[in-house]
Amino acid sequence: MAPVQIGSDGQLVPLGGPVVSGPQPPPPGAPATQGVRLSLLIEFLLQRTYHEITLLAELLPRKTDMERKIEIVQFASRTRQLFVRLLGLVKWASNAGKVEKCAMISSFLDQQTILFVDTADRLASLARDALVHARLPSFAIPFAIDVLTTGSYPRLPTCIRDKIIPPDPITKVEKQTTLGQLNQILRHRLVTTDLPPQLANLTVANGRVKFRVEGEFEATLTVMGDDPDIPWRLLKLEILVEDKETGDGRTLVHSLQVNFIHELVQARLCADDKPLQDMYNCLHSFCLSLQLEVLHSQTLMLIRERWGDLVQEERYVPAKYLTLTVWNQQVLGRKTGTASVHKVTVKIDELDGSKPLQISHEPPLPACDSKLMERAMKIDHLSVEKLLIDSVHARSNQKLQELKAILKTNNPSDNSFIETALPTLVIPILEPCGRSECLHVFVDLHSGMFQPMLYGLDQSMLDDIEKTVNDDMKRILSWLQQLKFWLGEQRSRQSVKHLPTVCSDVLHLSNSASHPVGTLSKHKLFIKLTRLPQYYIVVEMLEVPSSPTALQYKYSFLSVSQLEGDDGPMCAQLLQHFKPNLERLVQDTSGRGARPGAKRKGSGDHGEPEPKKPKRSGEMCAFNKELAHLVAMCDTNMPFIGLRTELSNMEIANQGVQVEGDGSSHAIRLLNIPPCKGVGEETRRALERSLLDCTFRLQGRNNRTWVAELMLANCPLNSTHSKEQEVRLYNYRKLVLCYGTTKGSSVTIQWNSNTQRFHLALGTVGPNSGCSNCHNIILHQLQEMFNKSPNVMQLLQVLSDTQAPLNAINKLPTVPMLGLTQRTNTAYQCFSILPQSPTHIRLAFRSMYCIDIYCRSRGVVAIRDGAYSLFDNTKIVEGFYPAPGLKTFLNMFVDSNQDARRRSVNEDDNPPSPVGVDMMDSLVSQLQAQQQQQLQQQQPPQAMRGGAGGVYQPLTSPPPNYHPNVTPSPSMMPTQSPGALDPSSPYAMVSPSHRGPWPGSPQVSGPSPGARIPGMSPGNPSLHSPIPDPHSPRAGNSSQVMPTSMPPPRKLPQRPWAASIPTILTHNALHVLLLPSPTPCLVPGLAGSYLCSPLERFLGSVIMRRHLQRIIQQEANLAIVNSNEPGVIMFKTDVLKCRVALNPKNYQTLQLKVTPENTGPWSQEELQVLEKFFETRVAGPPFKYNTLNAFTKLLGAPTNILRDCVRIMKLELFPDQAAQLKWNVQFCLTIPPSAPPIAPPGTIAVVLKSKMLFFLQLTQRIPVPQEPVSIIVPIVYDMATGLTQQADIPRQHSSSGAAALMVSNILKRFNELHPARQGECTIFASVHELMANLSLPPGTRQ
Repeated sequence: MAPVQIGSDGQLVPLGGPVVSGPQPPPPGAPATQGVRLSLLIEFLLQRTYHEITLLAELLPRKTDMERKIEIVQFASRTRQLFVRLLGLVKWASNAGKVEKCAMISSFLDQQTILFVDTADRLASLARDALVHARLPSFAIPFAIDVLTTGSYPRLPTCIRDKIIPPDPITKVEKQTTLGQLNQILRHRLVTTDLPPQLANLTVANGRVKFRVEGEFEATLTVMGDDPDIPWRLLKLEILVEDKETGDGRTLVHSLQVNFIHELVQARLCADDKPLQDMYNCLHSFCLSLQLEVLHSQTLMLIRERWGDLVQEERYVPAKYLTLTVWNQQVLGRKTGTASVHKVTVKIDELDGSKPLQISHEPPLPACDSKLMERAMKIDHLSVEKLLIDSVHARSNQKLQELKAILKTNNPSDNSFIETALPTLVIPILEPCGRSECLHVFVDLHSGMFQPMLYGLDQSMLDDIEKTVNDDMKRILSWLQQLKFWLGEQRSRQSVKHLPTVCSDVLHLSNSASHPVGTLSKHKLFIKLTRLPQYYIVVEMLEVPSSPTALQYKYSFLSVSQLEGDDGPMCAQLLQHFKPNLERLVQDTSGRGARPGAKRKGSGDHGEPEPKKPKRSGEMCAFNKELAHLVAMCDTNMPFIGLRTELSNMEIANQGVQVEGDGSSHAIRLLNIPPCKGVGEETRRALERSLLDCTFRLQGRNNRTWVAELMLANCPLNSTHSKEQEVRLYNYRKLVLCYGTTKGSSVTIQWNSNTQRFHLALGTVGPNSGCSNCHNIILHQLQEMFNKSPNVMQLLQVLSDTQAPLNAINKLPTVPMLGLTQRTNTAYQCFSILPQSPTHIRLAFRSMYCIDIYCRSRGVVAIRDGAYSLFDNTKIVEGFYPAPGLKTFLNMFVDSNQDARRRSVNEDDNPPSPVGVDMMDSLVSQLQAQQQQQLQQQQPPQAMRGGAGGVYQPLTSPPPNYHPNVTPSPSMMPTQSPGALDPSSPYAMVSPSHRGPWPGSPQVSGPSPGARIPGMSPGNPSLHSPIPDPHSPRAGNSSQVMPTSMPPPRKLPQRPWAASIPTILTHNALHVLLLPSPTPCLVPGLAGSYLCSPLERFLGSVIMRRHLQRIIQQEANLAIVNSNEPGVIMFKTDVLKCRVALNPKNYQTLQLKVTPENTGPWSQEELQVLEKFFETRVAGPPFKYNTLNAFTKLLGAPTNILRDCVRIMKLELFPDQAAQLKWNVQFCLTIPPSAPPIAPPGTIAVVLKSKMLFFLQLTQRIPVPQEPVSIIVPIVYDMATGLTQQADIPRQHSSSGAAALMVSNILKRFNELHPARQGECTIFASVHELMANLSLPPGTRQ
């Protein structure tokens, strides 16, 4: 195609100009025009079109829709004309080839003719004019001498050097000096120049002055000399206006626009008298217009994406102002007709252009809060949404102030307040009032409407309040009165929620019209005692005239009866009002019976520790102590009142209801024994002489039972308490105690006068005589505890609670073993037993993992990961590593059938209910009158006794004994305090001598077991779990041996410190955990001969998994694969993908899952054999590092070699499948002790290089029971030749040498008969031949 060029008019023409009718030679002396290739021209046109499209993409989003359409149409028209011309040129050029060639030939010939003529003319002129006067110059002798003598030419003119060689650059010091002088010139220029105040933020450095106006622009200027008339030079201009909401991080001004502004400002700097002022005015005006444009774009996006009709753009004039409207009630559909519209206007000040954007509000903002006003009048953040929020925030505050003024007018002592963070008016409904009980009135920032919120209130009522208050703010007063009674009722319900009650607003009574109950207040609450369904507590709520935010509570006691059986209507019987000074009564009785100097917790305290920081004012006011006291008092005392009434009706003399202890328990004592039917007079008198005291008490929690305590001078019954039968020998020198279920263990206590300490000696008696006492490992700790607190009862308790755990712990292996790590000659102890205290045993497994066992009472222990610090779960004890998955593993041994574990062992949560005698007498007299009325109606006395003195549990009954199934005995009388206990022991006992006087009662009622044993409290950080009660009838068969099939593990959160929280196990579960047993889920034939406990299998598997991670990093043939599964290791070889994880069923074995990379020669059976071999022979007991390392080397072997090895493994795992063979095979991954002396025993027995070396142990199959013959065969496989032969290792014994010779002969003969083919492995075939044909002579042994 012919070359073309662009003409002077921008049109495309062929090379040499437009085509005319005939060839016209170029004018003389004119150079030939150069054309442009058509491909290059097309490329230029495409680049130009792409450039224009790029500009449109950047500029069009900021223009209106109409402007974008116009720009797109103009671009399409322009581009179309250009490409139409190009198309015409292409068509013409394809048809003008011949004409073009002729024109080029003619032009070339004409050019040659011109050149010949011009050459002749020039030669003639030279000969006639120049050569006539030509002379030869003088010979350059000095120059020649220089060249010949020195070899250089130093006489060149200096002008050559000045014009060619550049001058030397200035030095760094000269640069610094010059820049310093330039800085001085700039400072002088700035001082002498009229500088606008807005450009006060400037920096002079490195010969430049930088003006920065935050949020607008940054300009860098300099001068080119020290002459004052030299104009400023603008070096760099940067626009700082940013749109962080809709700008997507891109600059708002295109680089071409910045260059244009740069040139414009530079022109102003050169032509103006006040250049800096003019520069600021120009840039400031542009930035304000740009900011207004940004706010307009944000407004459109805000309307389109978030606010919708809640904000409207009223008018926008570019570079002038933007007006927005909010809270338009007509648009929101709230009101009709004329409604106020709130406007926000952002404008540029026309009078003073140097000011920033100005904000105006219509109507003007109220002067409510200076900070809110200031925020609503600024737009320096350049966010229209924040401006609108600040504006409506200030208006919301004004609306709340108006609502607060209404409340203040109604109640001068109003305590409501406004929160400014989120416009909210917090109104206390019932003072004192907690924050959660206050009515919160919000203002919707989008609509300006009030929105009330009160926790627990029905949504429909909240909607009614919202509609009413928005219509008329004064109507909130009536709602507050209704909410006050509602809140008083809710407080009453919450105060008795934890007590055995049922609350109702209405109680249907058949005689309510004639009974005084019908005259009660309309705001009342009926509280039914579920244990005494015939009794109610009525709470009336009355107005307090002087205080609109207060209520007066009035309490009444109501008894009802059924008219027609259980389903008939109820009839009110007795209505008695309680005394009005109940609050003082609660305060007086709460401290009754407390010993001097002791502090008693209030009824609302529940025994919890006080927080360090005080609660907010009014947070605890929701709890009605008076009501809770009354309910607890009635629930506790009414059974006693009924029993006293019944005793009085039966004419049995008694002392009435007596308050015992600290005022939290009650009892009734009989003064004499009534005559009994069928008992002789002499027997009755003997009983009266022996009986010292007869007391009735209520015992139990949920199912209360009456307990009659008889104190006899000469008890006719023998004690059955186990602890009273443990004393074997006592004299003034030593005390020998036998303990345990069979009393087969003994402890001897002696006093050493030399050391002034008690000495303990442990032993065994009876059938266990001669055996070791399991407590010998904690003898030192027991001795220290006893000397610190010489309490025999505590010692026996510790011995009893720790005997079963220590018996299990003593079964753990503690003998050091060789070959566990890479150092085959170093012995490591499997388990190290490290007692920390009498009840805290620490187990260290191979000096790497640590298990803490805490012995608790009631037949349980607490187990945790001892690698975590006791003080901070995120810190690790130095020298130990956390055991991953320990929490899940231990939970498999938790007895899920033991529901009693979940019961709290703390004190009863119900508040104490001490009652004054006067109130009880009043209730007794009223109840007696009621019961006499019921007797007149001929009701059976059994029903009466069942209703008043039935089996009910007092909410504040005396705590049970430490052993609830033991009859109280005189041995439990107060004795001398044993002193403080060992702080490391979880057993702490309250001294009986400090429990107050207990006249006439042999039973010591003190704190509950939860208080005496802080280690058993759920709040104890060392336990964090409730403790089961083995004496509970719901404990199931936990005392029996646990089944081998454990429950599935519970899904626990993936927390690294989960194992630091103790897990509670029973003694039976601990016995299963620590007792050696066969590996579960394995066929007996596949399980190894090494028996170990489940704990050792778990920790060993965790260690092997840890070793595997390090081995994979060291092996070149293995590559780690990232896995998101916790506790899972994934790696791959060239052909296999491997996944290693603990068995999820029992966490006691490490399982391998192998998957081929692609469809290859592997069968599913071979993969299963490889996985089962890993689980039973590699990762199982005794968990050796070198065994695992050797197996990983096998995985990296070539596929044909690995498959032959897998077939050998199959013969080892399933020897019965090859009954025709004479030998059983065992693949030795480590060198056995009886192997040839090639390396120390325990070393890796698999070597993979150009040849492969491995060891096999062959055991002869012998039908008769005699000692089998075993030999070790070292085999070498040459990968290059494919030969399998026995390694040539010197033998020490002649018998083993004979066996080795026979093995070598068999393998050589096999190689000769079956030569190896290319790519075929002969390992399995050779081993199979050896196992089938090897026959040793009698007497041969390895």
